[in-house]
Amino acid sequence: MSAPVPATADAPRARVLSIDLLRGADVLLMLFVNEVAGVAGAPAFLLHKTADADGMTITDLVFPAFLFIVGIAVPFALGGRLRRGHSRLEAWRHVVTRALALVAMGVLMVNAEHGVGGVLSPPVWNVLMTLGVLLVWGVPDDGWGRLRKPWLRATGVALLVFVALAYRGVDATGFIQLRPYWWGILGLIGWAYLGVATLYLLVGDRPAVLTGLIGLYGCVALADAAGGLGWPAIPGPIVGPVLGTHGMTVLAGTLLGVLLRRHLNERGSGWRCAAGILGYAAALGAAGLLLNTLHDLHPAFRVNKIHATVPWGLLSAALTCAAWAAVFVVADALGQRRWPRSLVIAGENPLALREACGALRTPSAVTEKSTSSGYSQRPSAPL
Repeated sequence: MSAPVPATADAPRARVLSIDLLRGADVLLMLFVNEVAGVAGAPAFLLHKTADADGMTITDLVFPAFLFIVGIAVPFALGGRLRRGHSRLEAWRHVVTRALALVAMGVLMVNAEHGVGGVLSPPVWNVLMTLGVLLVWGVPDDGWGRLRKPWLRATGVALLVFVALAYRGVDATGFIQLRPYWWGILGLIGWAYLGVATLYLLVGDRPAVLTGLIGLYGCVALADAAGGLGWPAIPGPIVGPVLGTHGMTVLAGTLLGVLLRRHLNERGSGWRCAAGILGYAAALGAAGLLLNTLHDLHPAFRVNKIHATVPWGLLSAALTCAAWAAVFVVADALGQRRWPRSLVIAGENPLALREACGALRTPSAVTEKSTSSGYSQRPSAPL
C-alpha cells in the first residue's frame, strides 16, 4: 500500500518518502524482534509485556505502528485510484483482493509454524507457498505485469492449491491437514484494512465522520473486552479484528492521512504538516493516557498488547505519529533524499519482504520460538 502525494493540476504525483522510510524501519524492526523472541537472556525491552502487565515495550509497538502506517496510506492510495478514473466499486475490488491476500498469507504462515512434513521438506514448502502468494497478488498491474498477469496468477493459484494439499502439519496426534488456527498477524492486518478501506470509500474525506468512527471503534473494543458483546462463534473471529482495537488504529492513521493529504503539495507546507502531525500525536497520547487512568476499574483500560487494549492502540499510534513527524521533517520538509537502500526497499515492499524472510525460516524454529515466548496460541500476541 504505497502512499503517493496527491497530484494537482500543476504538480506531479510523487511518493511521500517519510512514509516509506517509517514503514521500512518498522518492518526491519519487526523481523529483528521476531528473531529475538524466545532467545535466552534477551533484554526485557525487546520482549513482550506479559498478559497481566500495564505497560509496553518497543516490541509491543511494532505491530500497531504498522497498522497505523497502513491507515495513513489508505486515503493516498485509494484517493489516487479515484482521481485516475477508477470507480468506487473498482477500488473496493482492489481492497478486497489485497485483504484476502493478507488473510491467505496469514493462515498459511500460521500453519507453517506447526511444522511441515509429508511429501515436501519445510524449506521447499515455504518457498513454494511464498512464490504462489507473490504470483497471485504481487504482479504489477502495469508494464510487463499487464501482459503476463493472467498466466502468472494462474500459476500462483496452482502452486497455492498444491502446497495446501501437500501440507502435513505436526501436533500431539501426529500429522494434521491445513487448518485455520487463527488469522495470523498478516490476516489481522488484512481484516482491519478491509474494514477501514471500505469505510473510507463510503464516507470519503470527512474528518468529522472519521473522528466519530474512531470513537465508535474504541467503544466497541472496550465493550467487547468487558464481555458486553459476546460475538457469535462464526462471525466473531472476523468482526473482532475489523471493529476492534486493530481497526481503530488503522482508522486513526486514515484520519491523519485525510487531514494532511490536501496540504502536502502546497509550497512551504512541510513544517506546518510536521507541526500538525505532532499535534495529532499529542491528542492520541492524551486520549490513551486518560483511558489508562481507569486501569483499576477494569483490565480493558490497561496498556497491554496481548489483550489489544484501546489505550495500547492509542498510545502506540501517538508514538508512531511522533516518529513520523521527525522523519517527515528530515525527508520531506528538508528534502533529504539519500537513505539506506535497504530501508527504502523495505518500505516500498513490506509484505513481500516479510513473506520472503518467513520462507527462509524453518517451521520448527518458528514453533520453538513462539512456544518459548508463551504467545503462540494468542491471536493478538505475535508481531
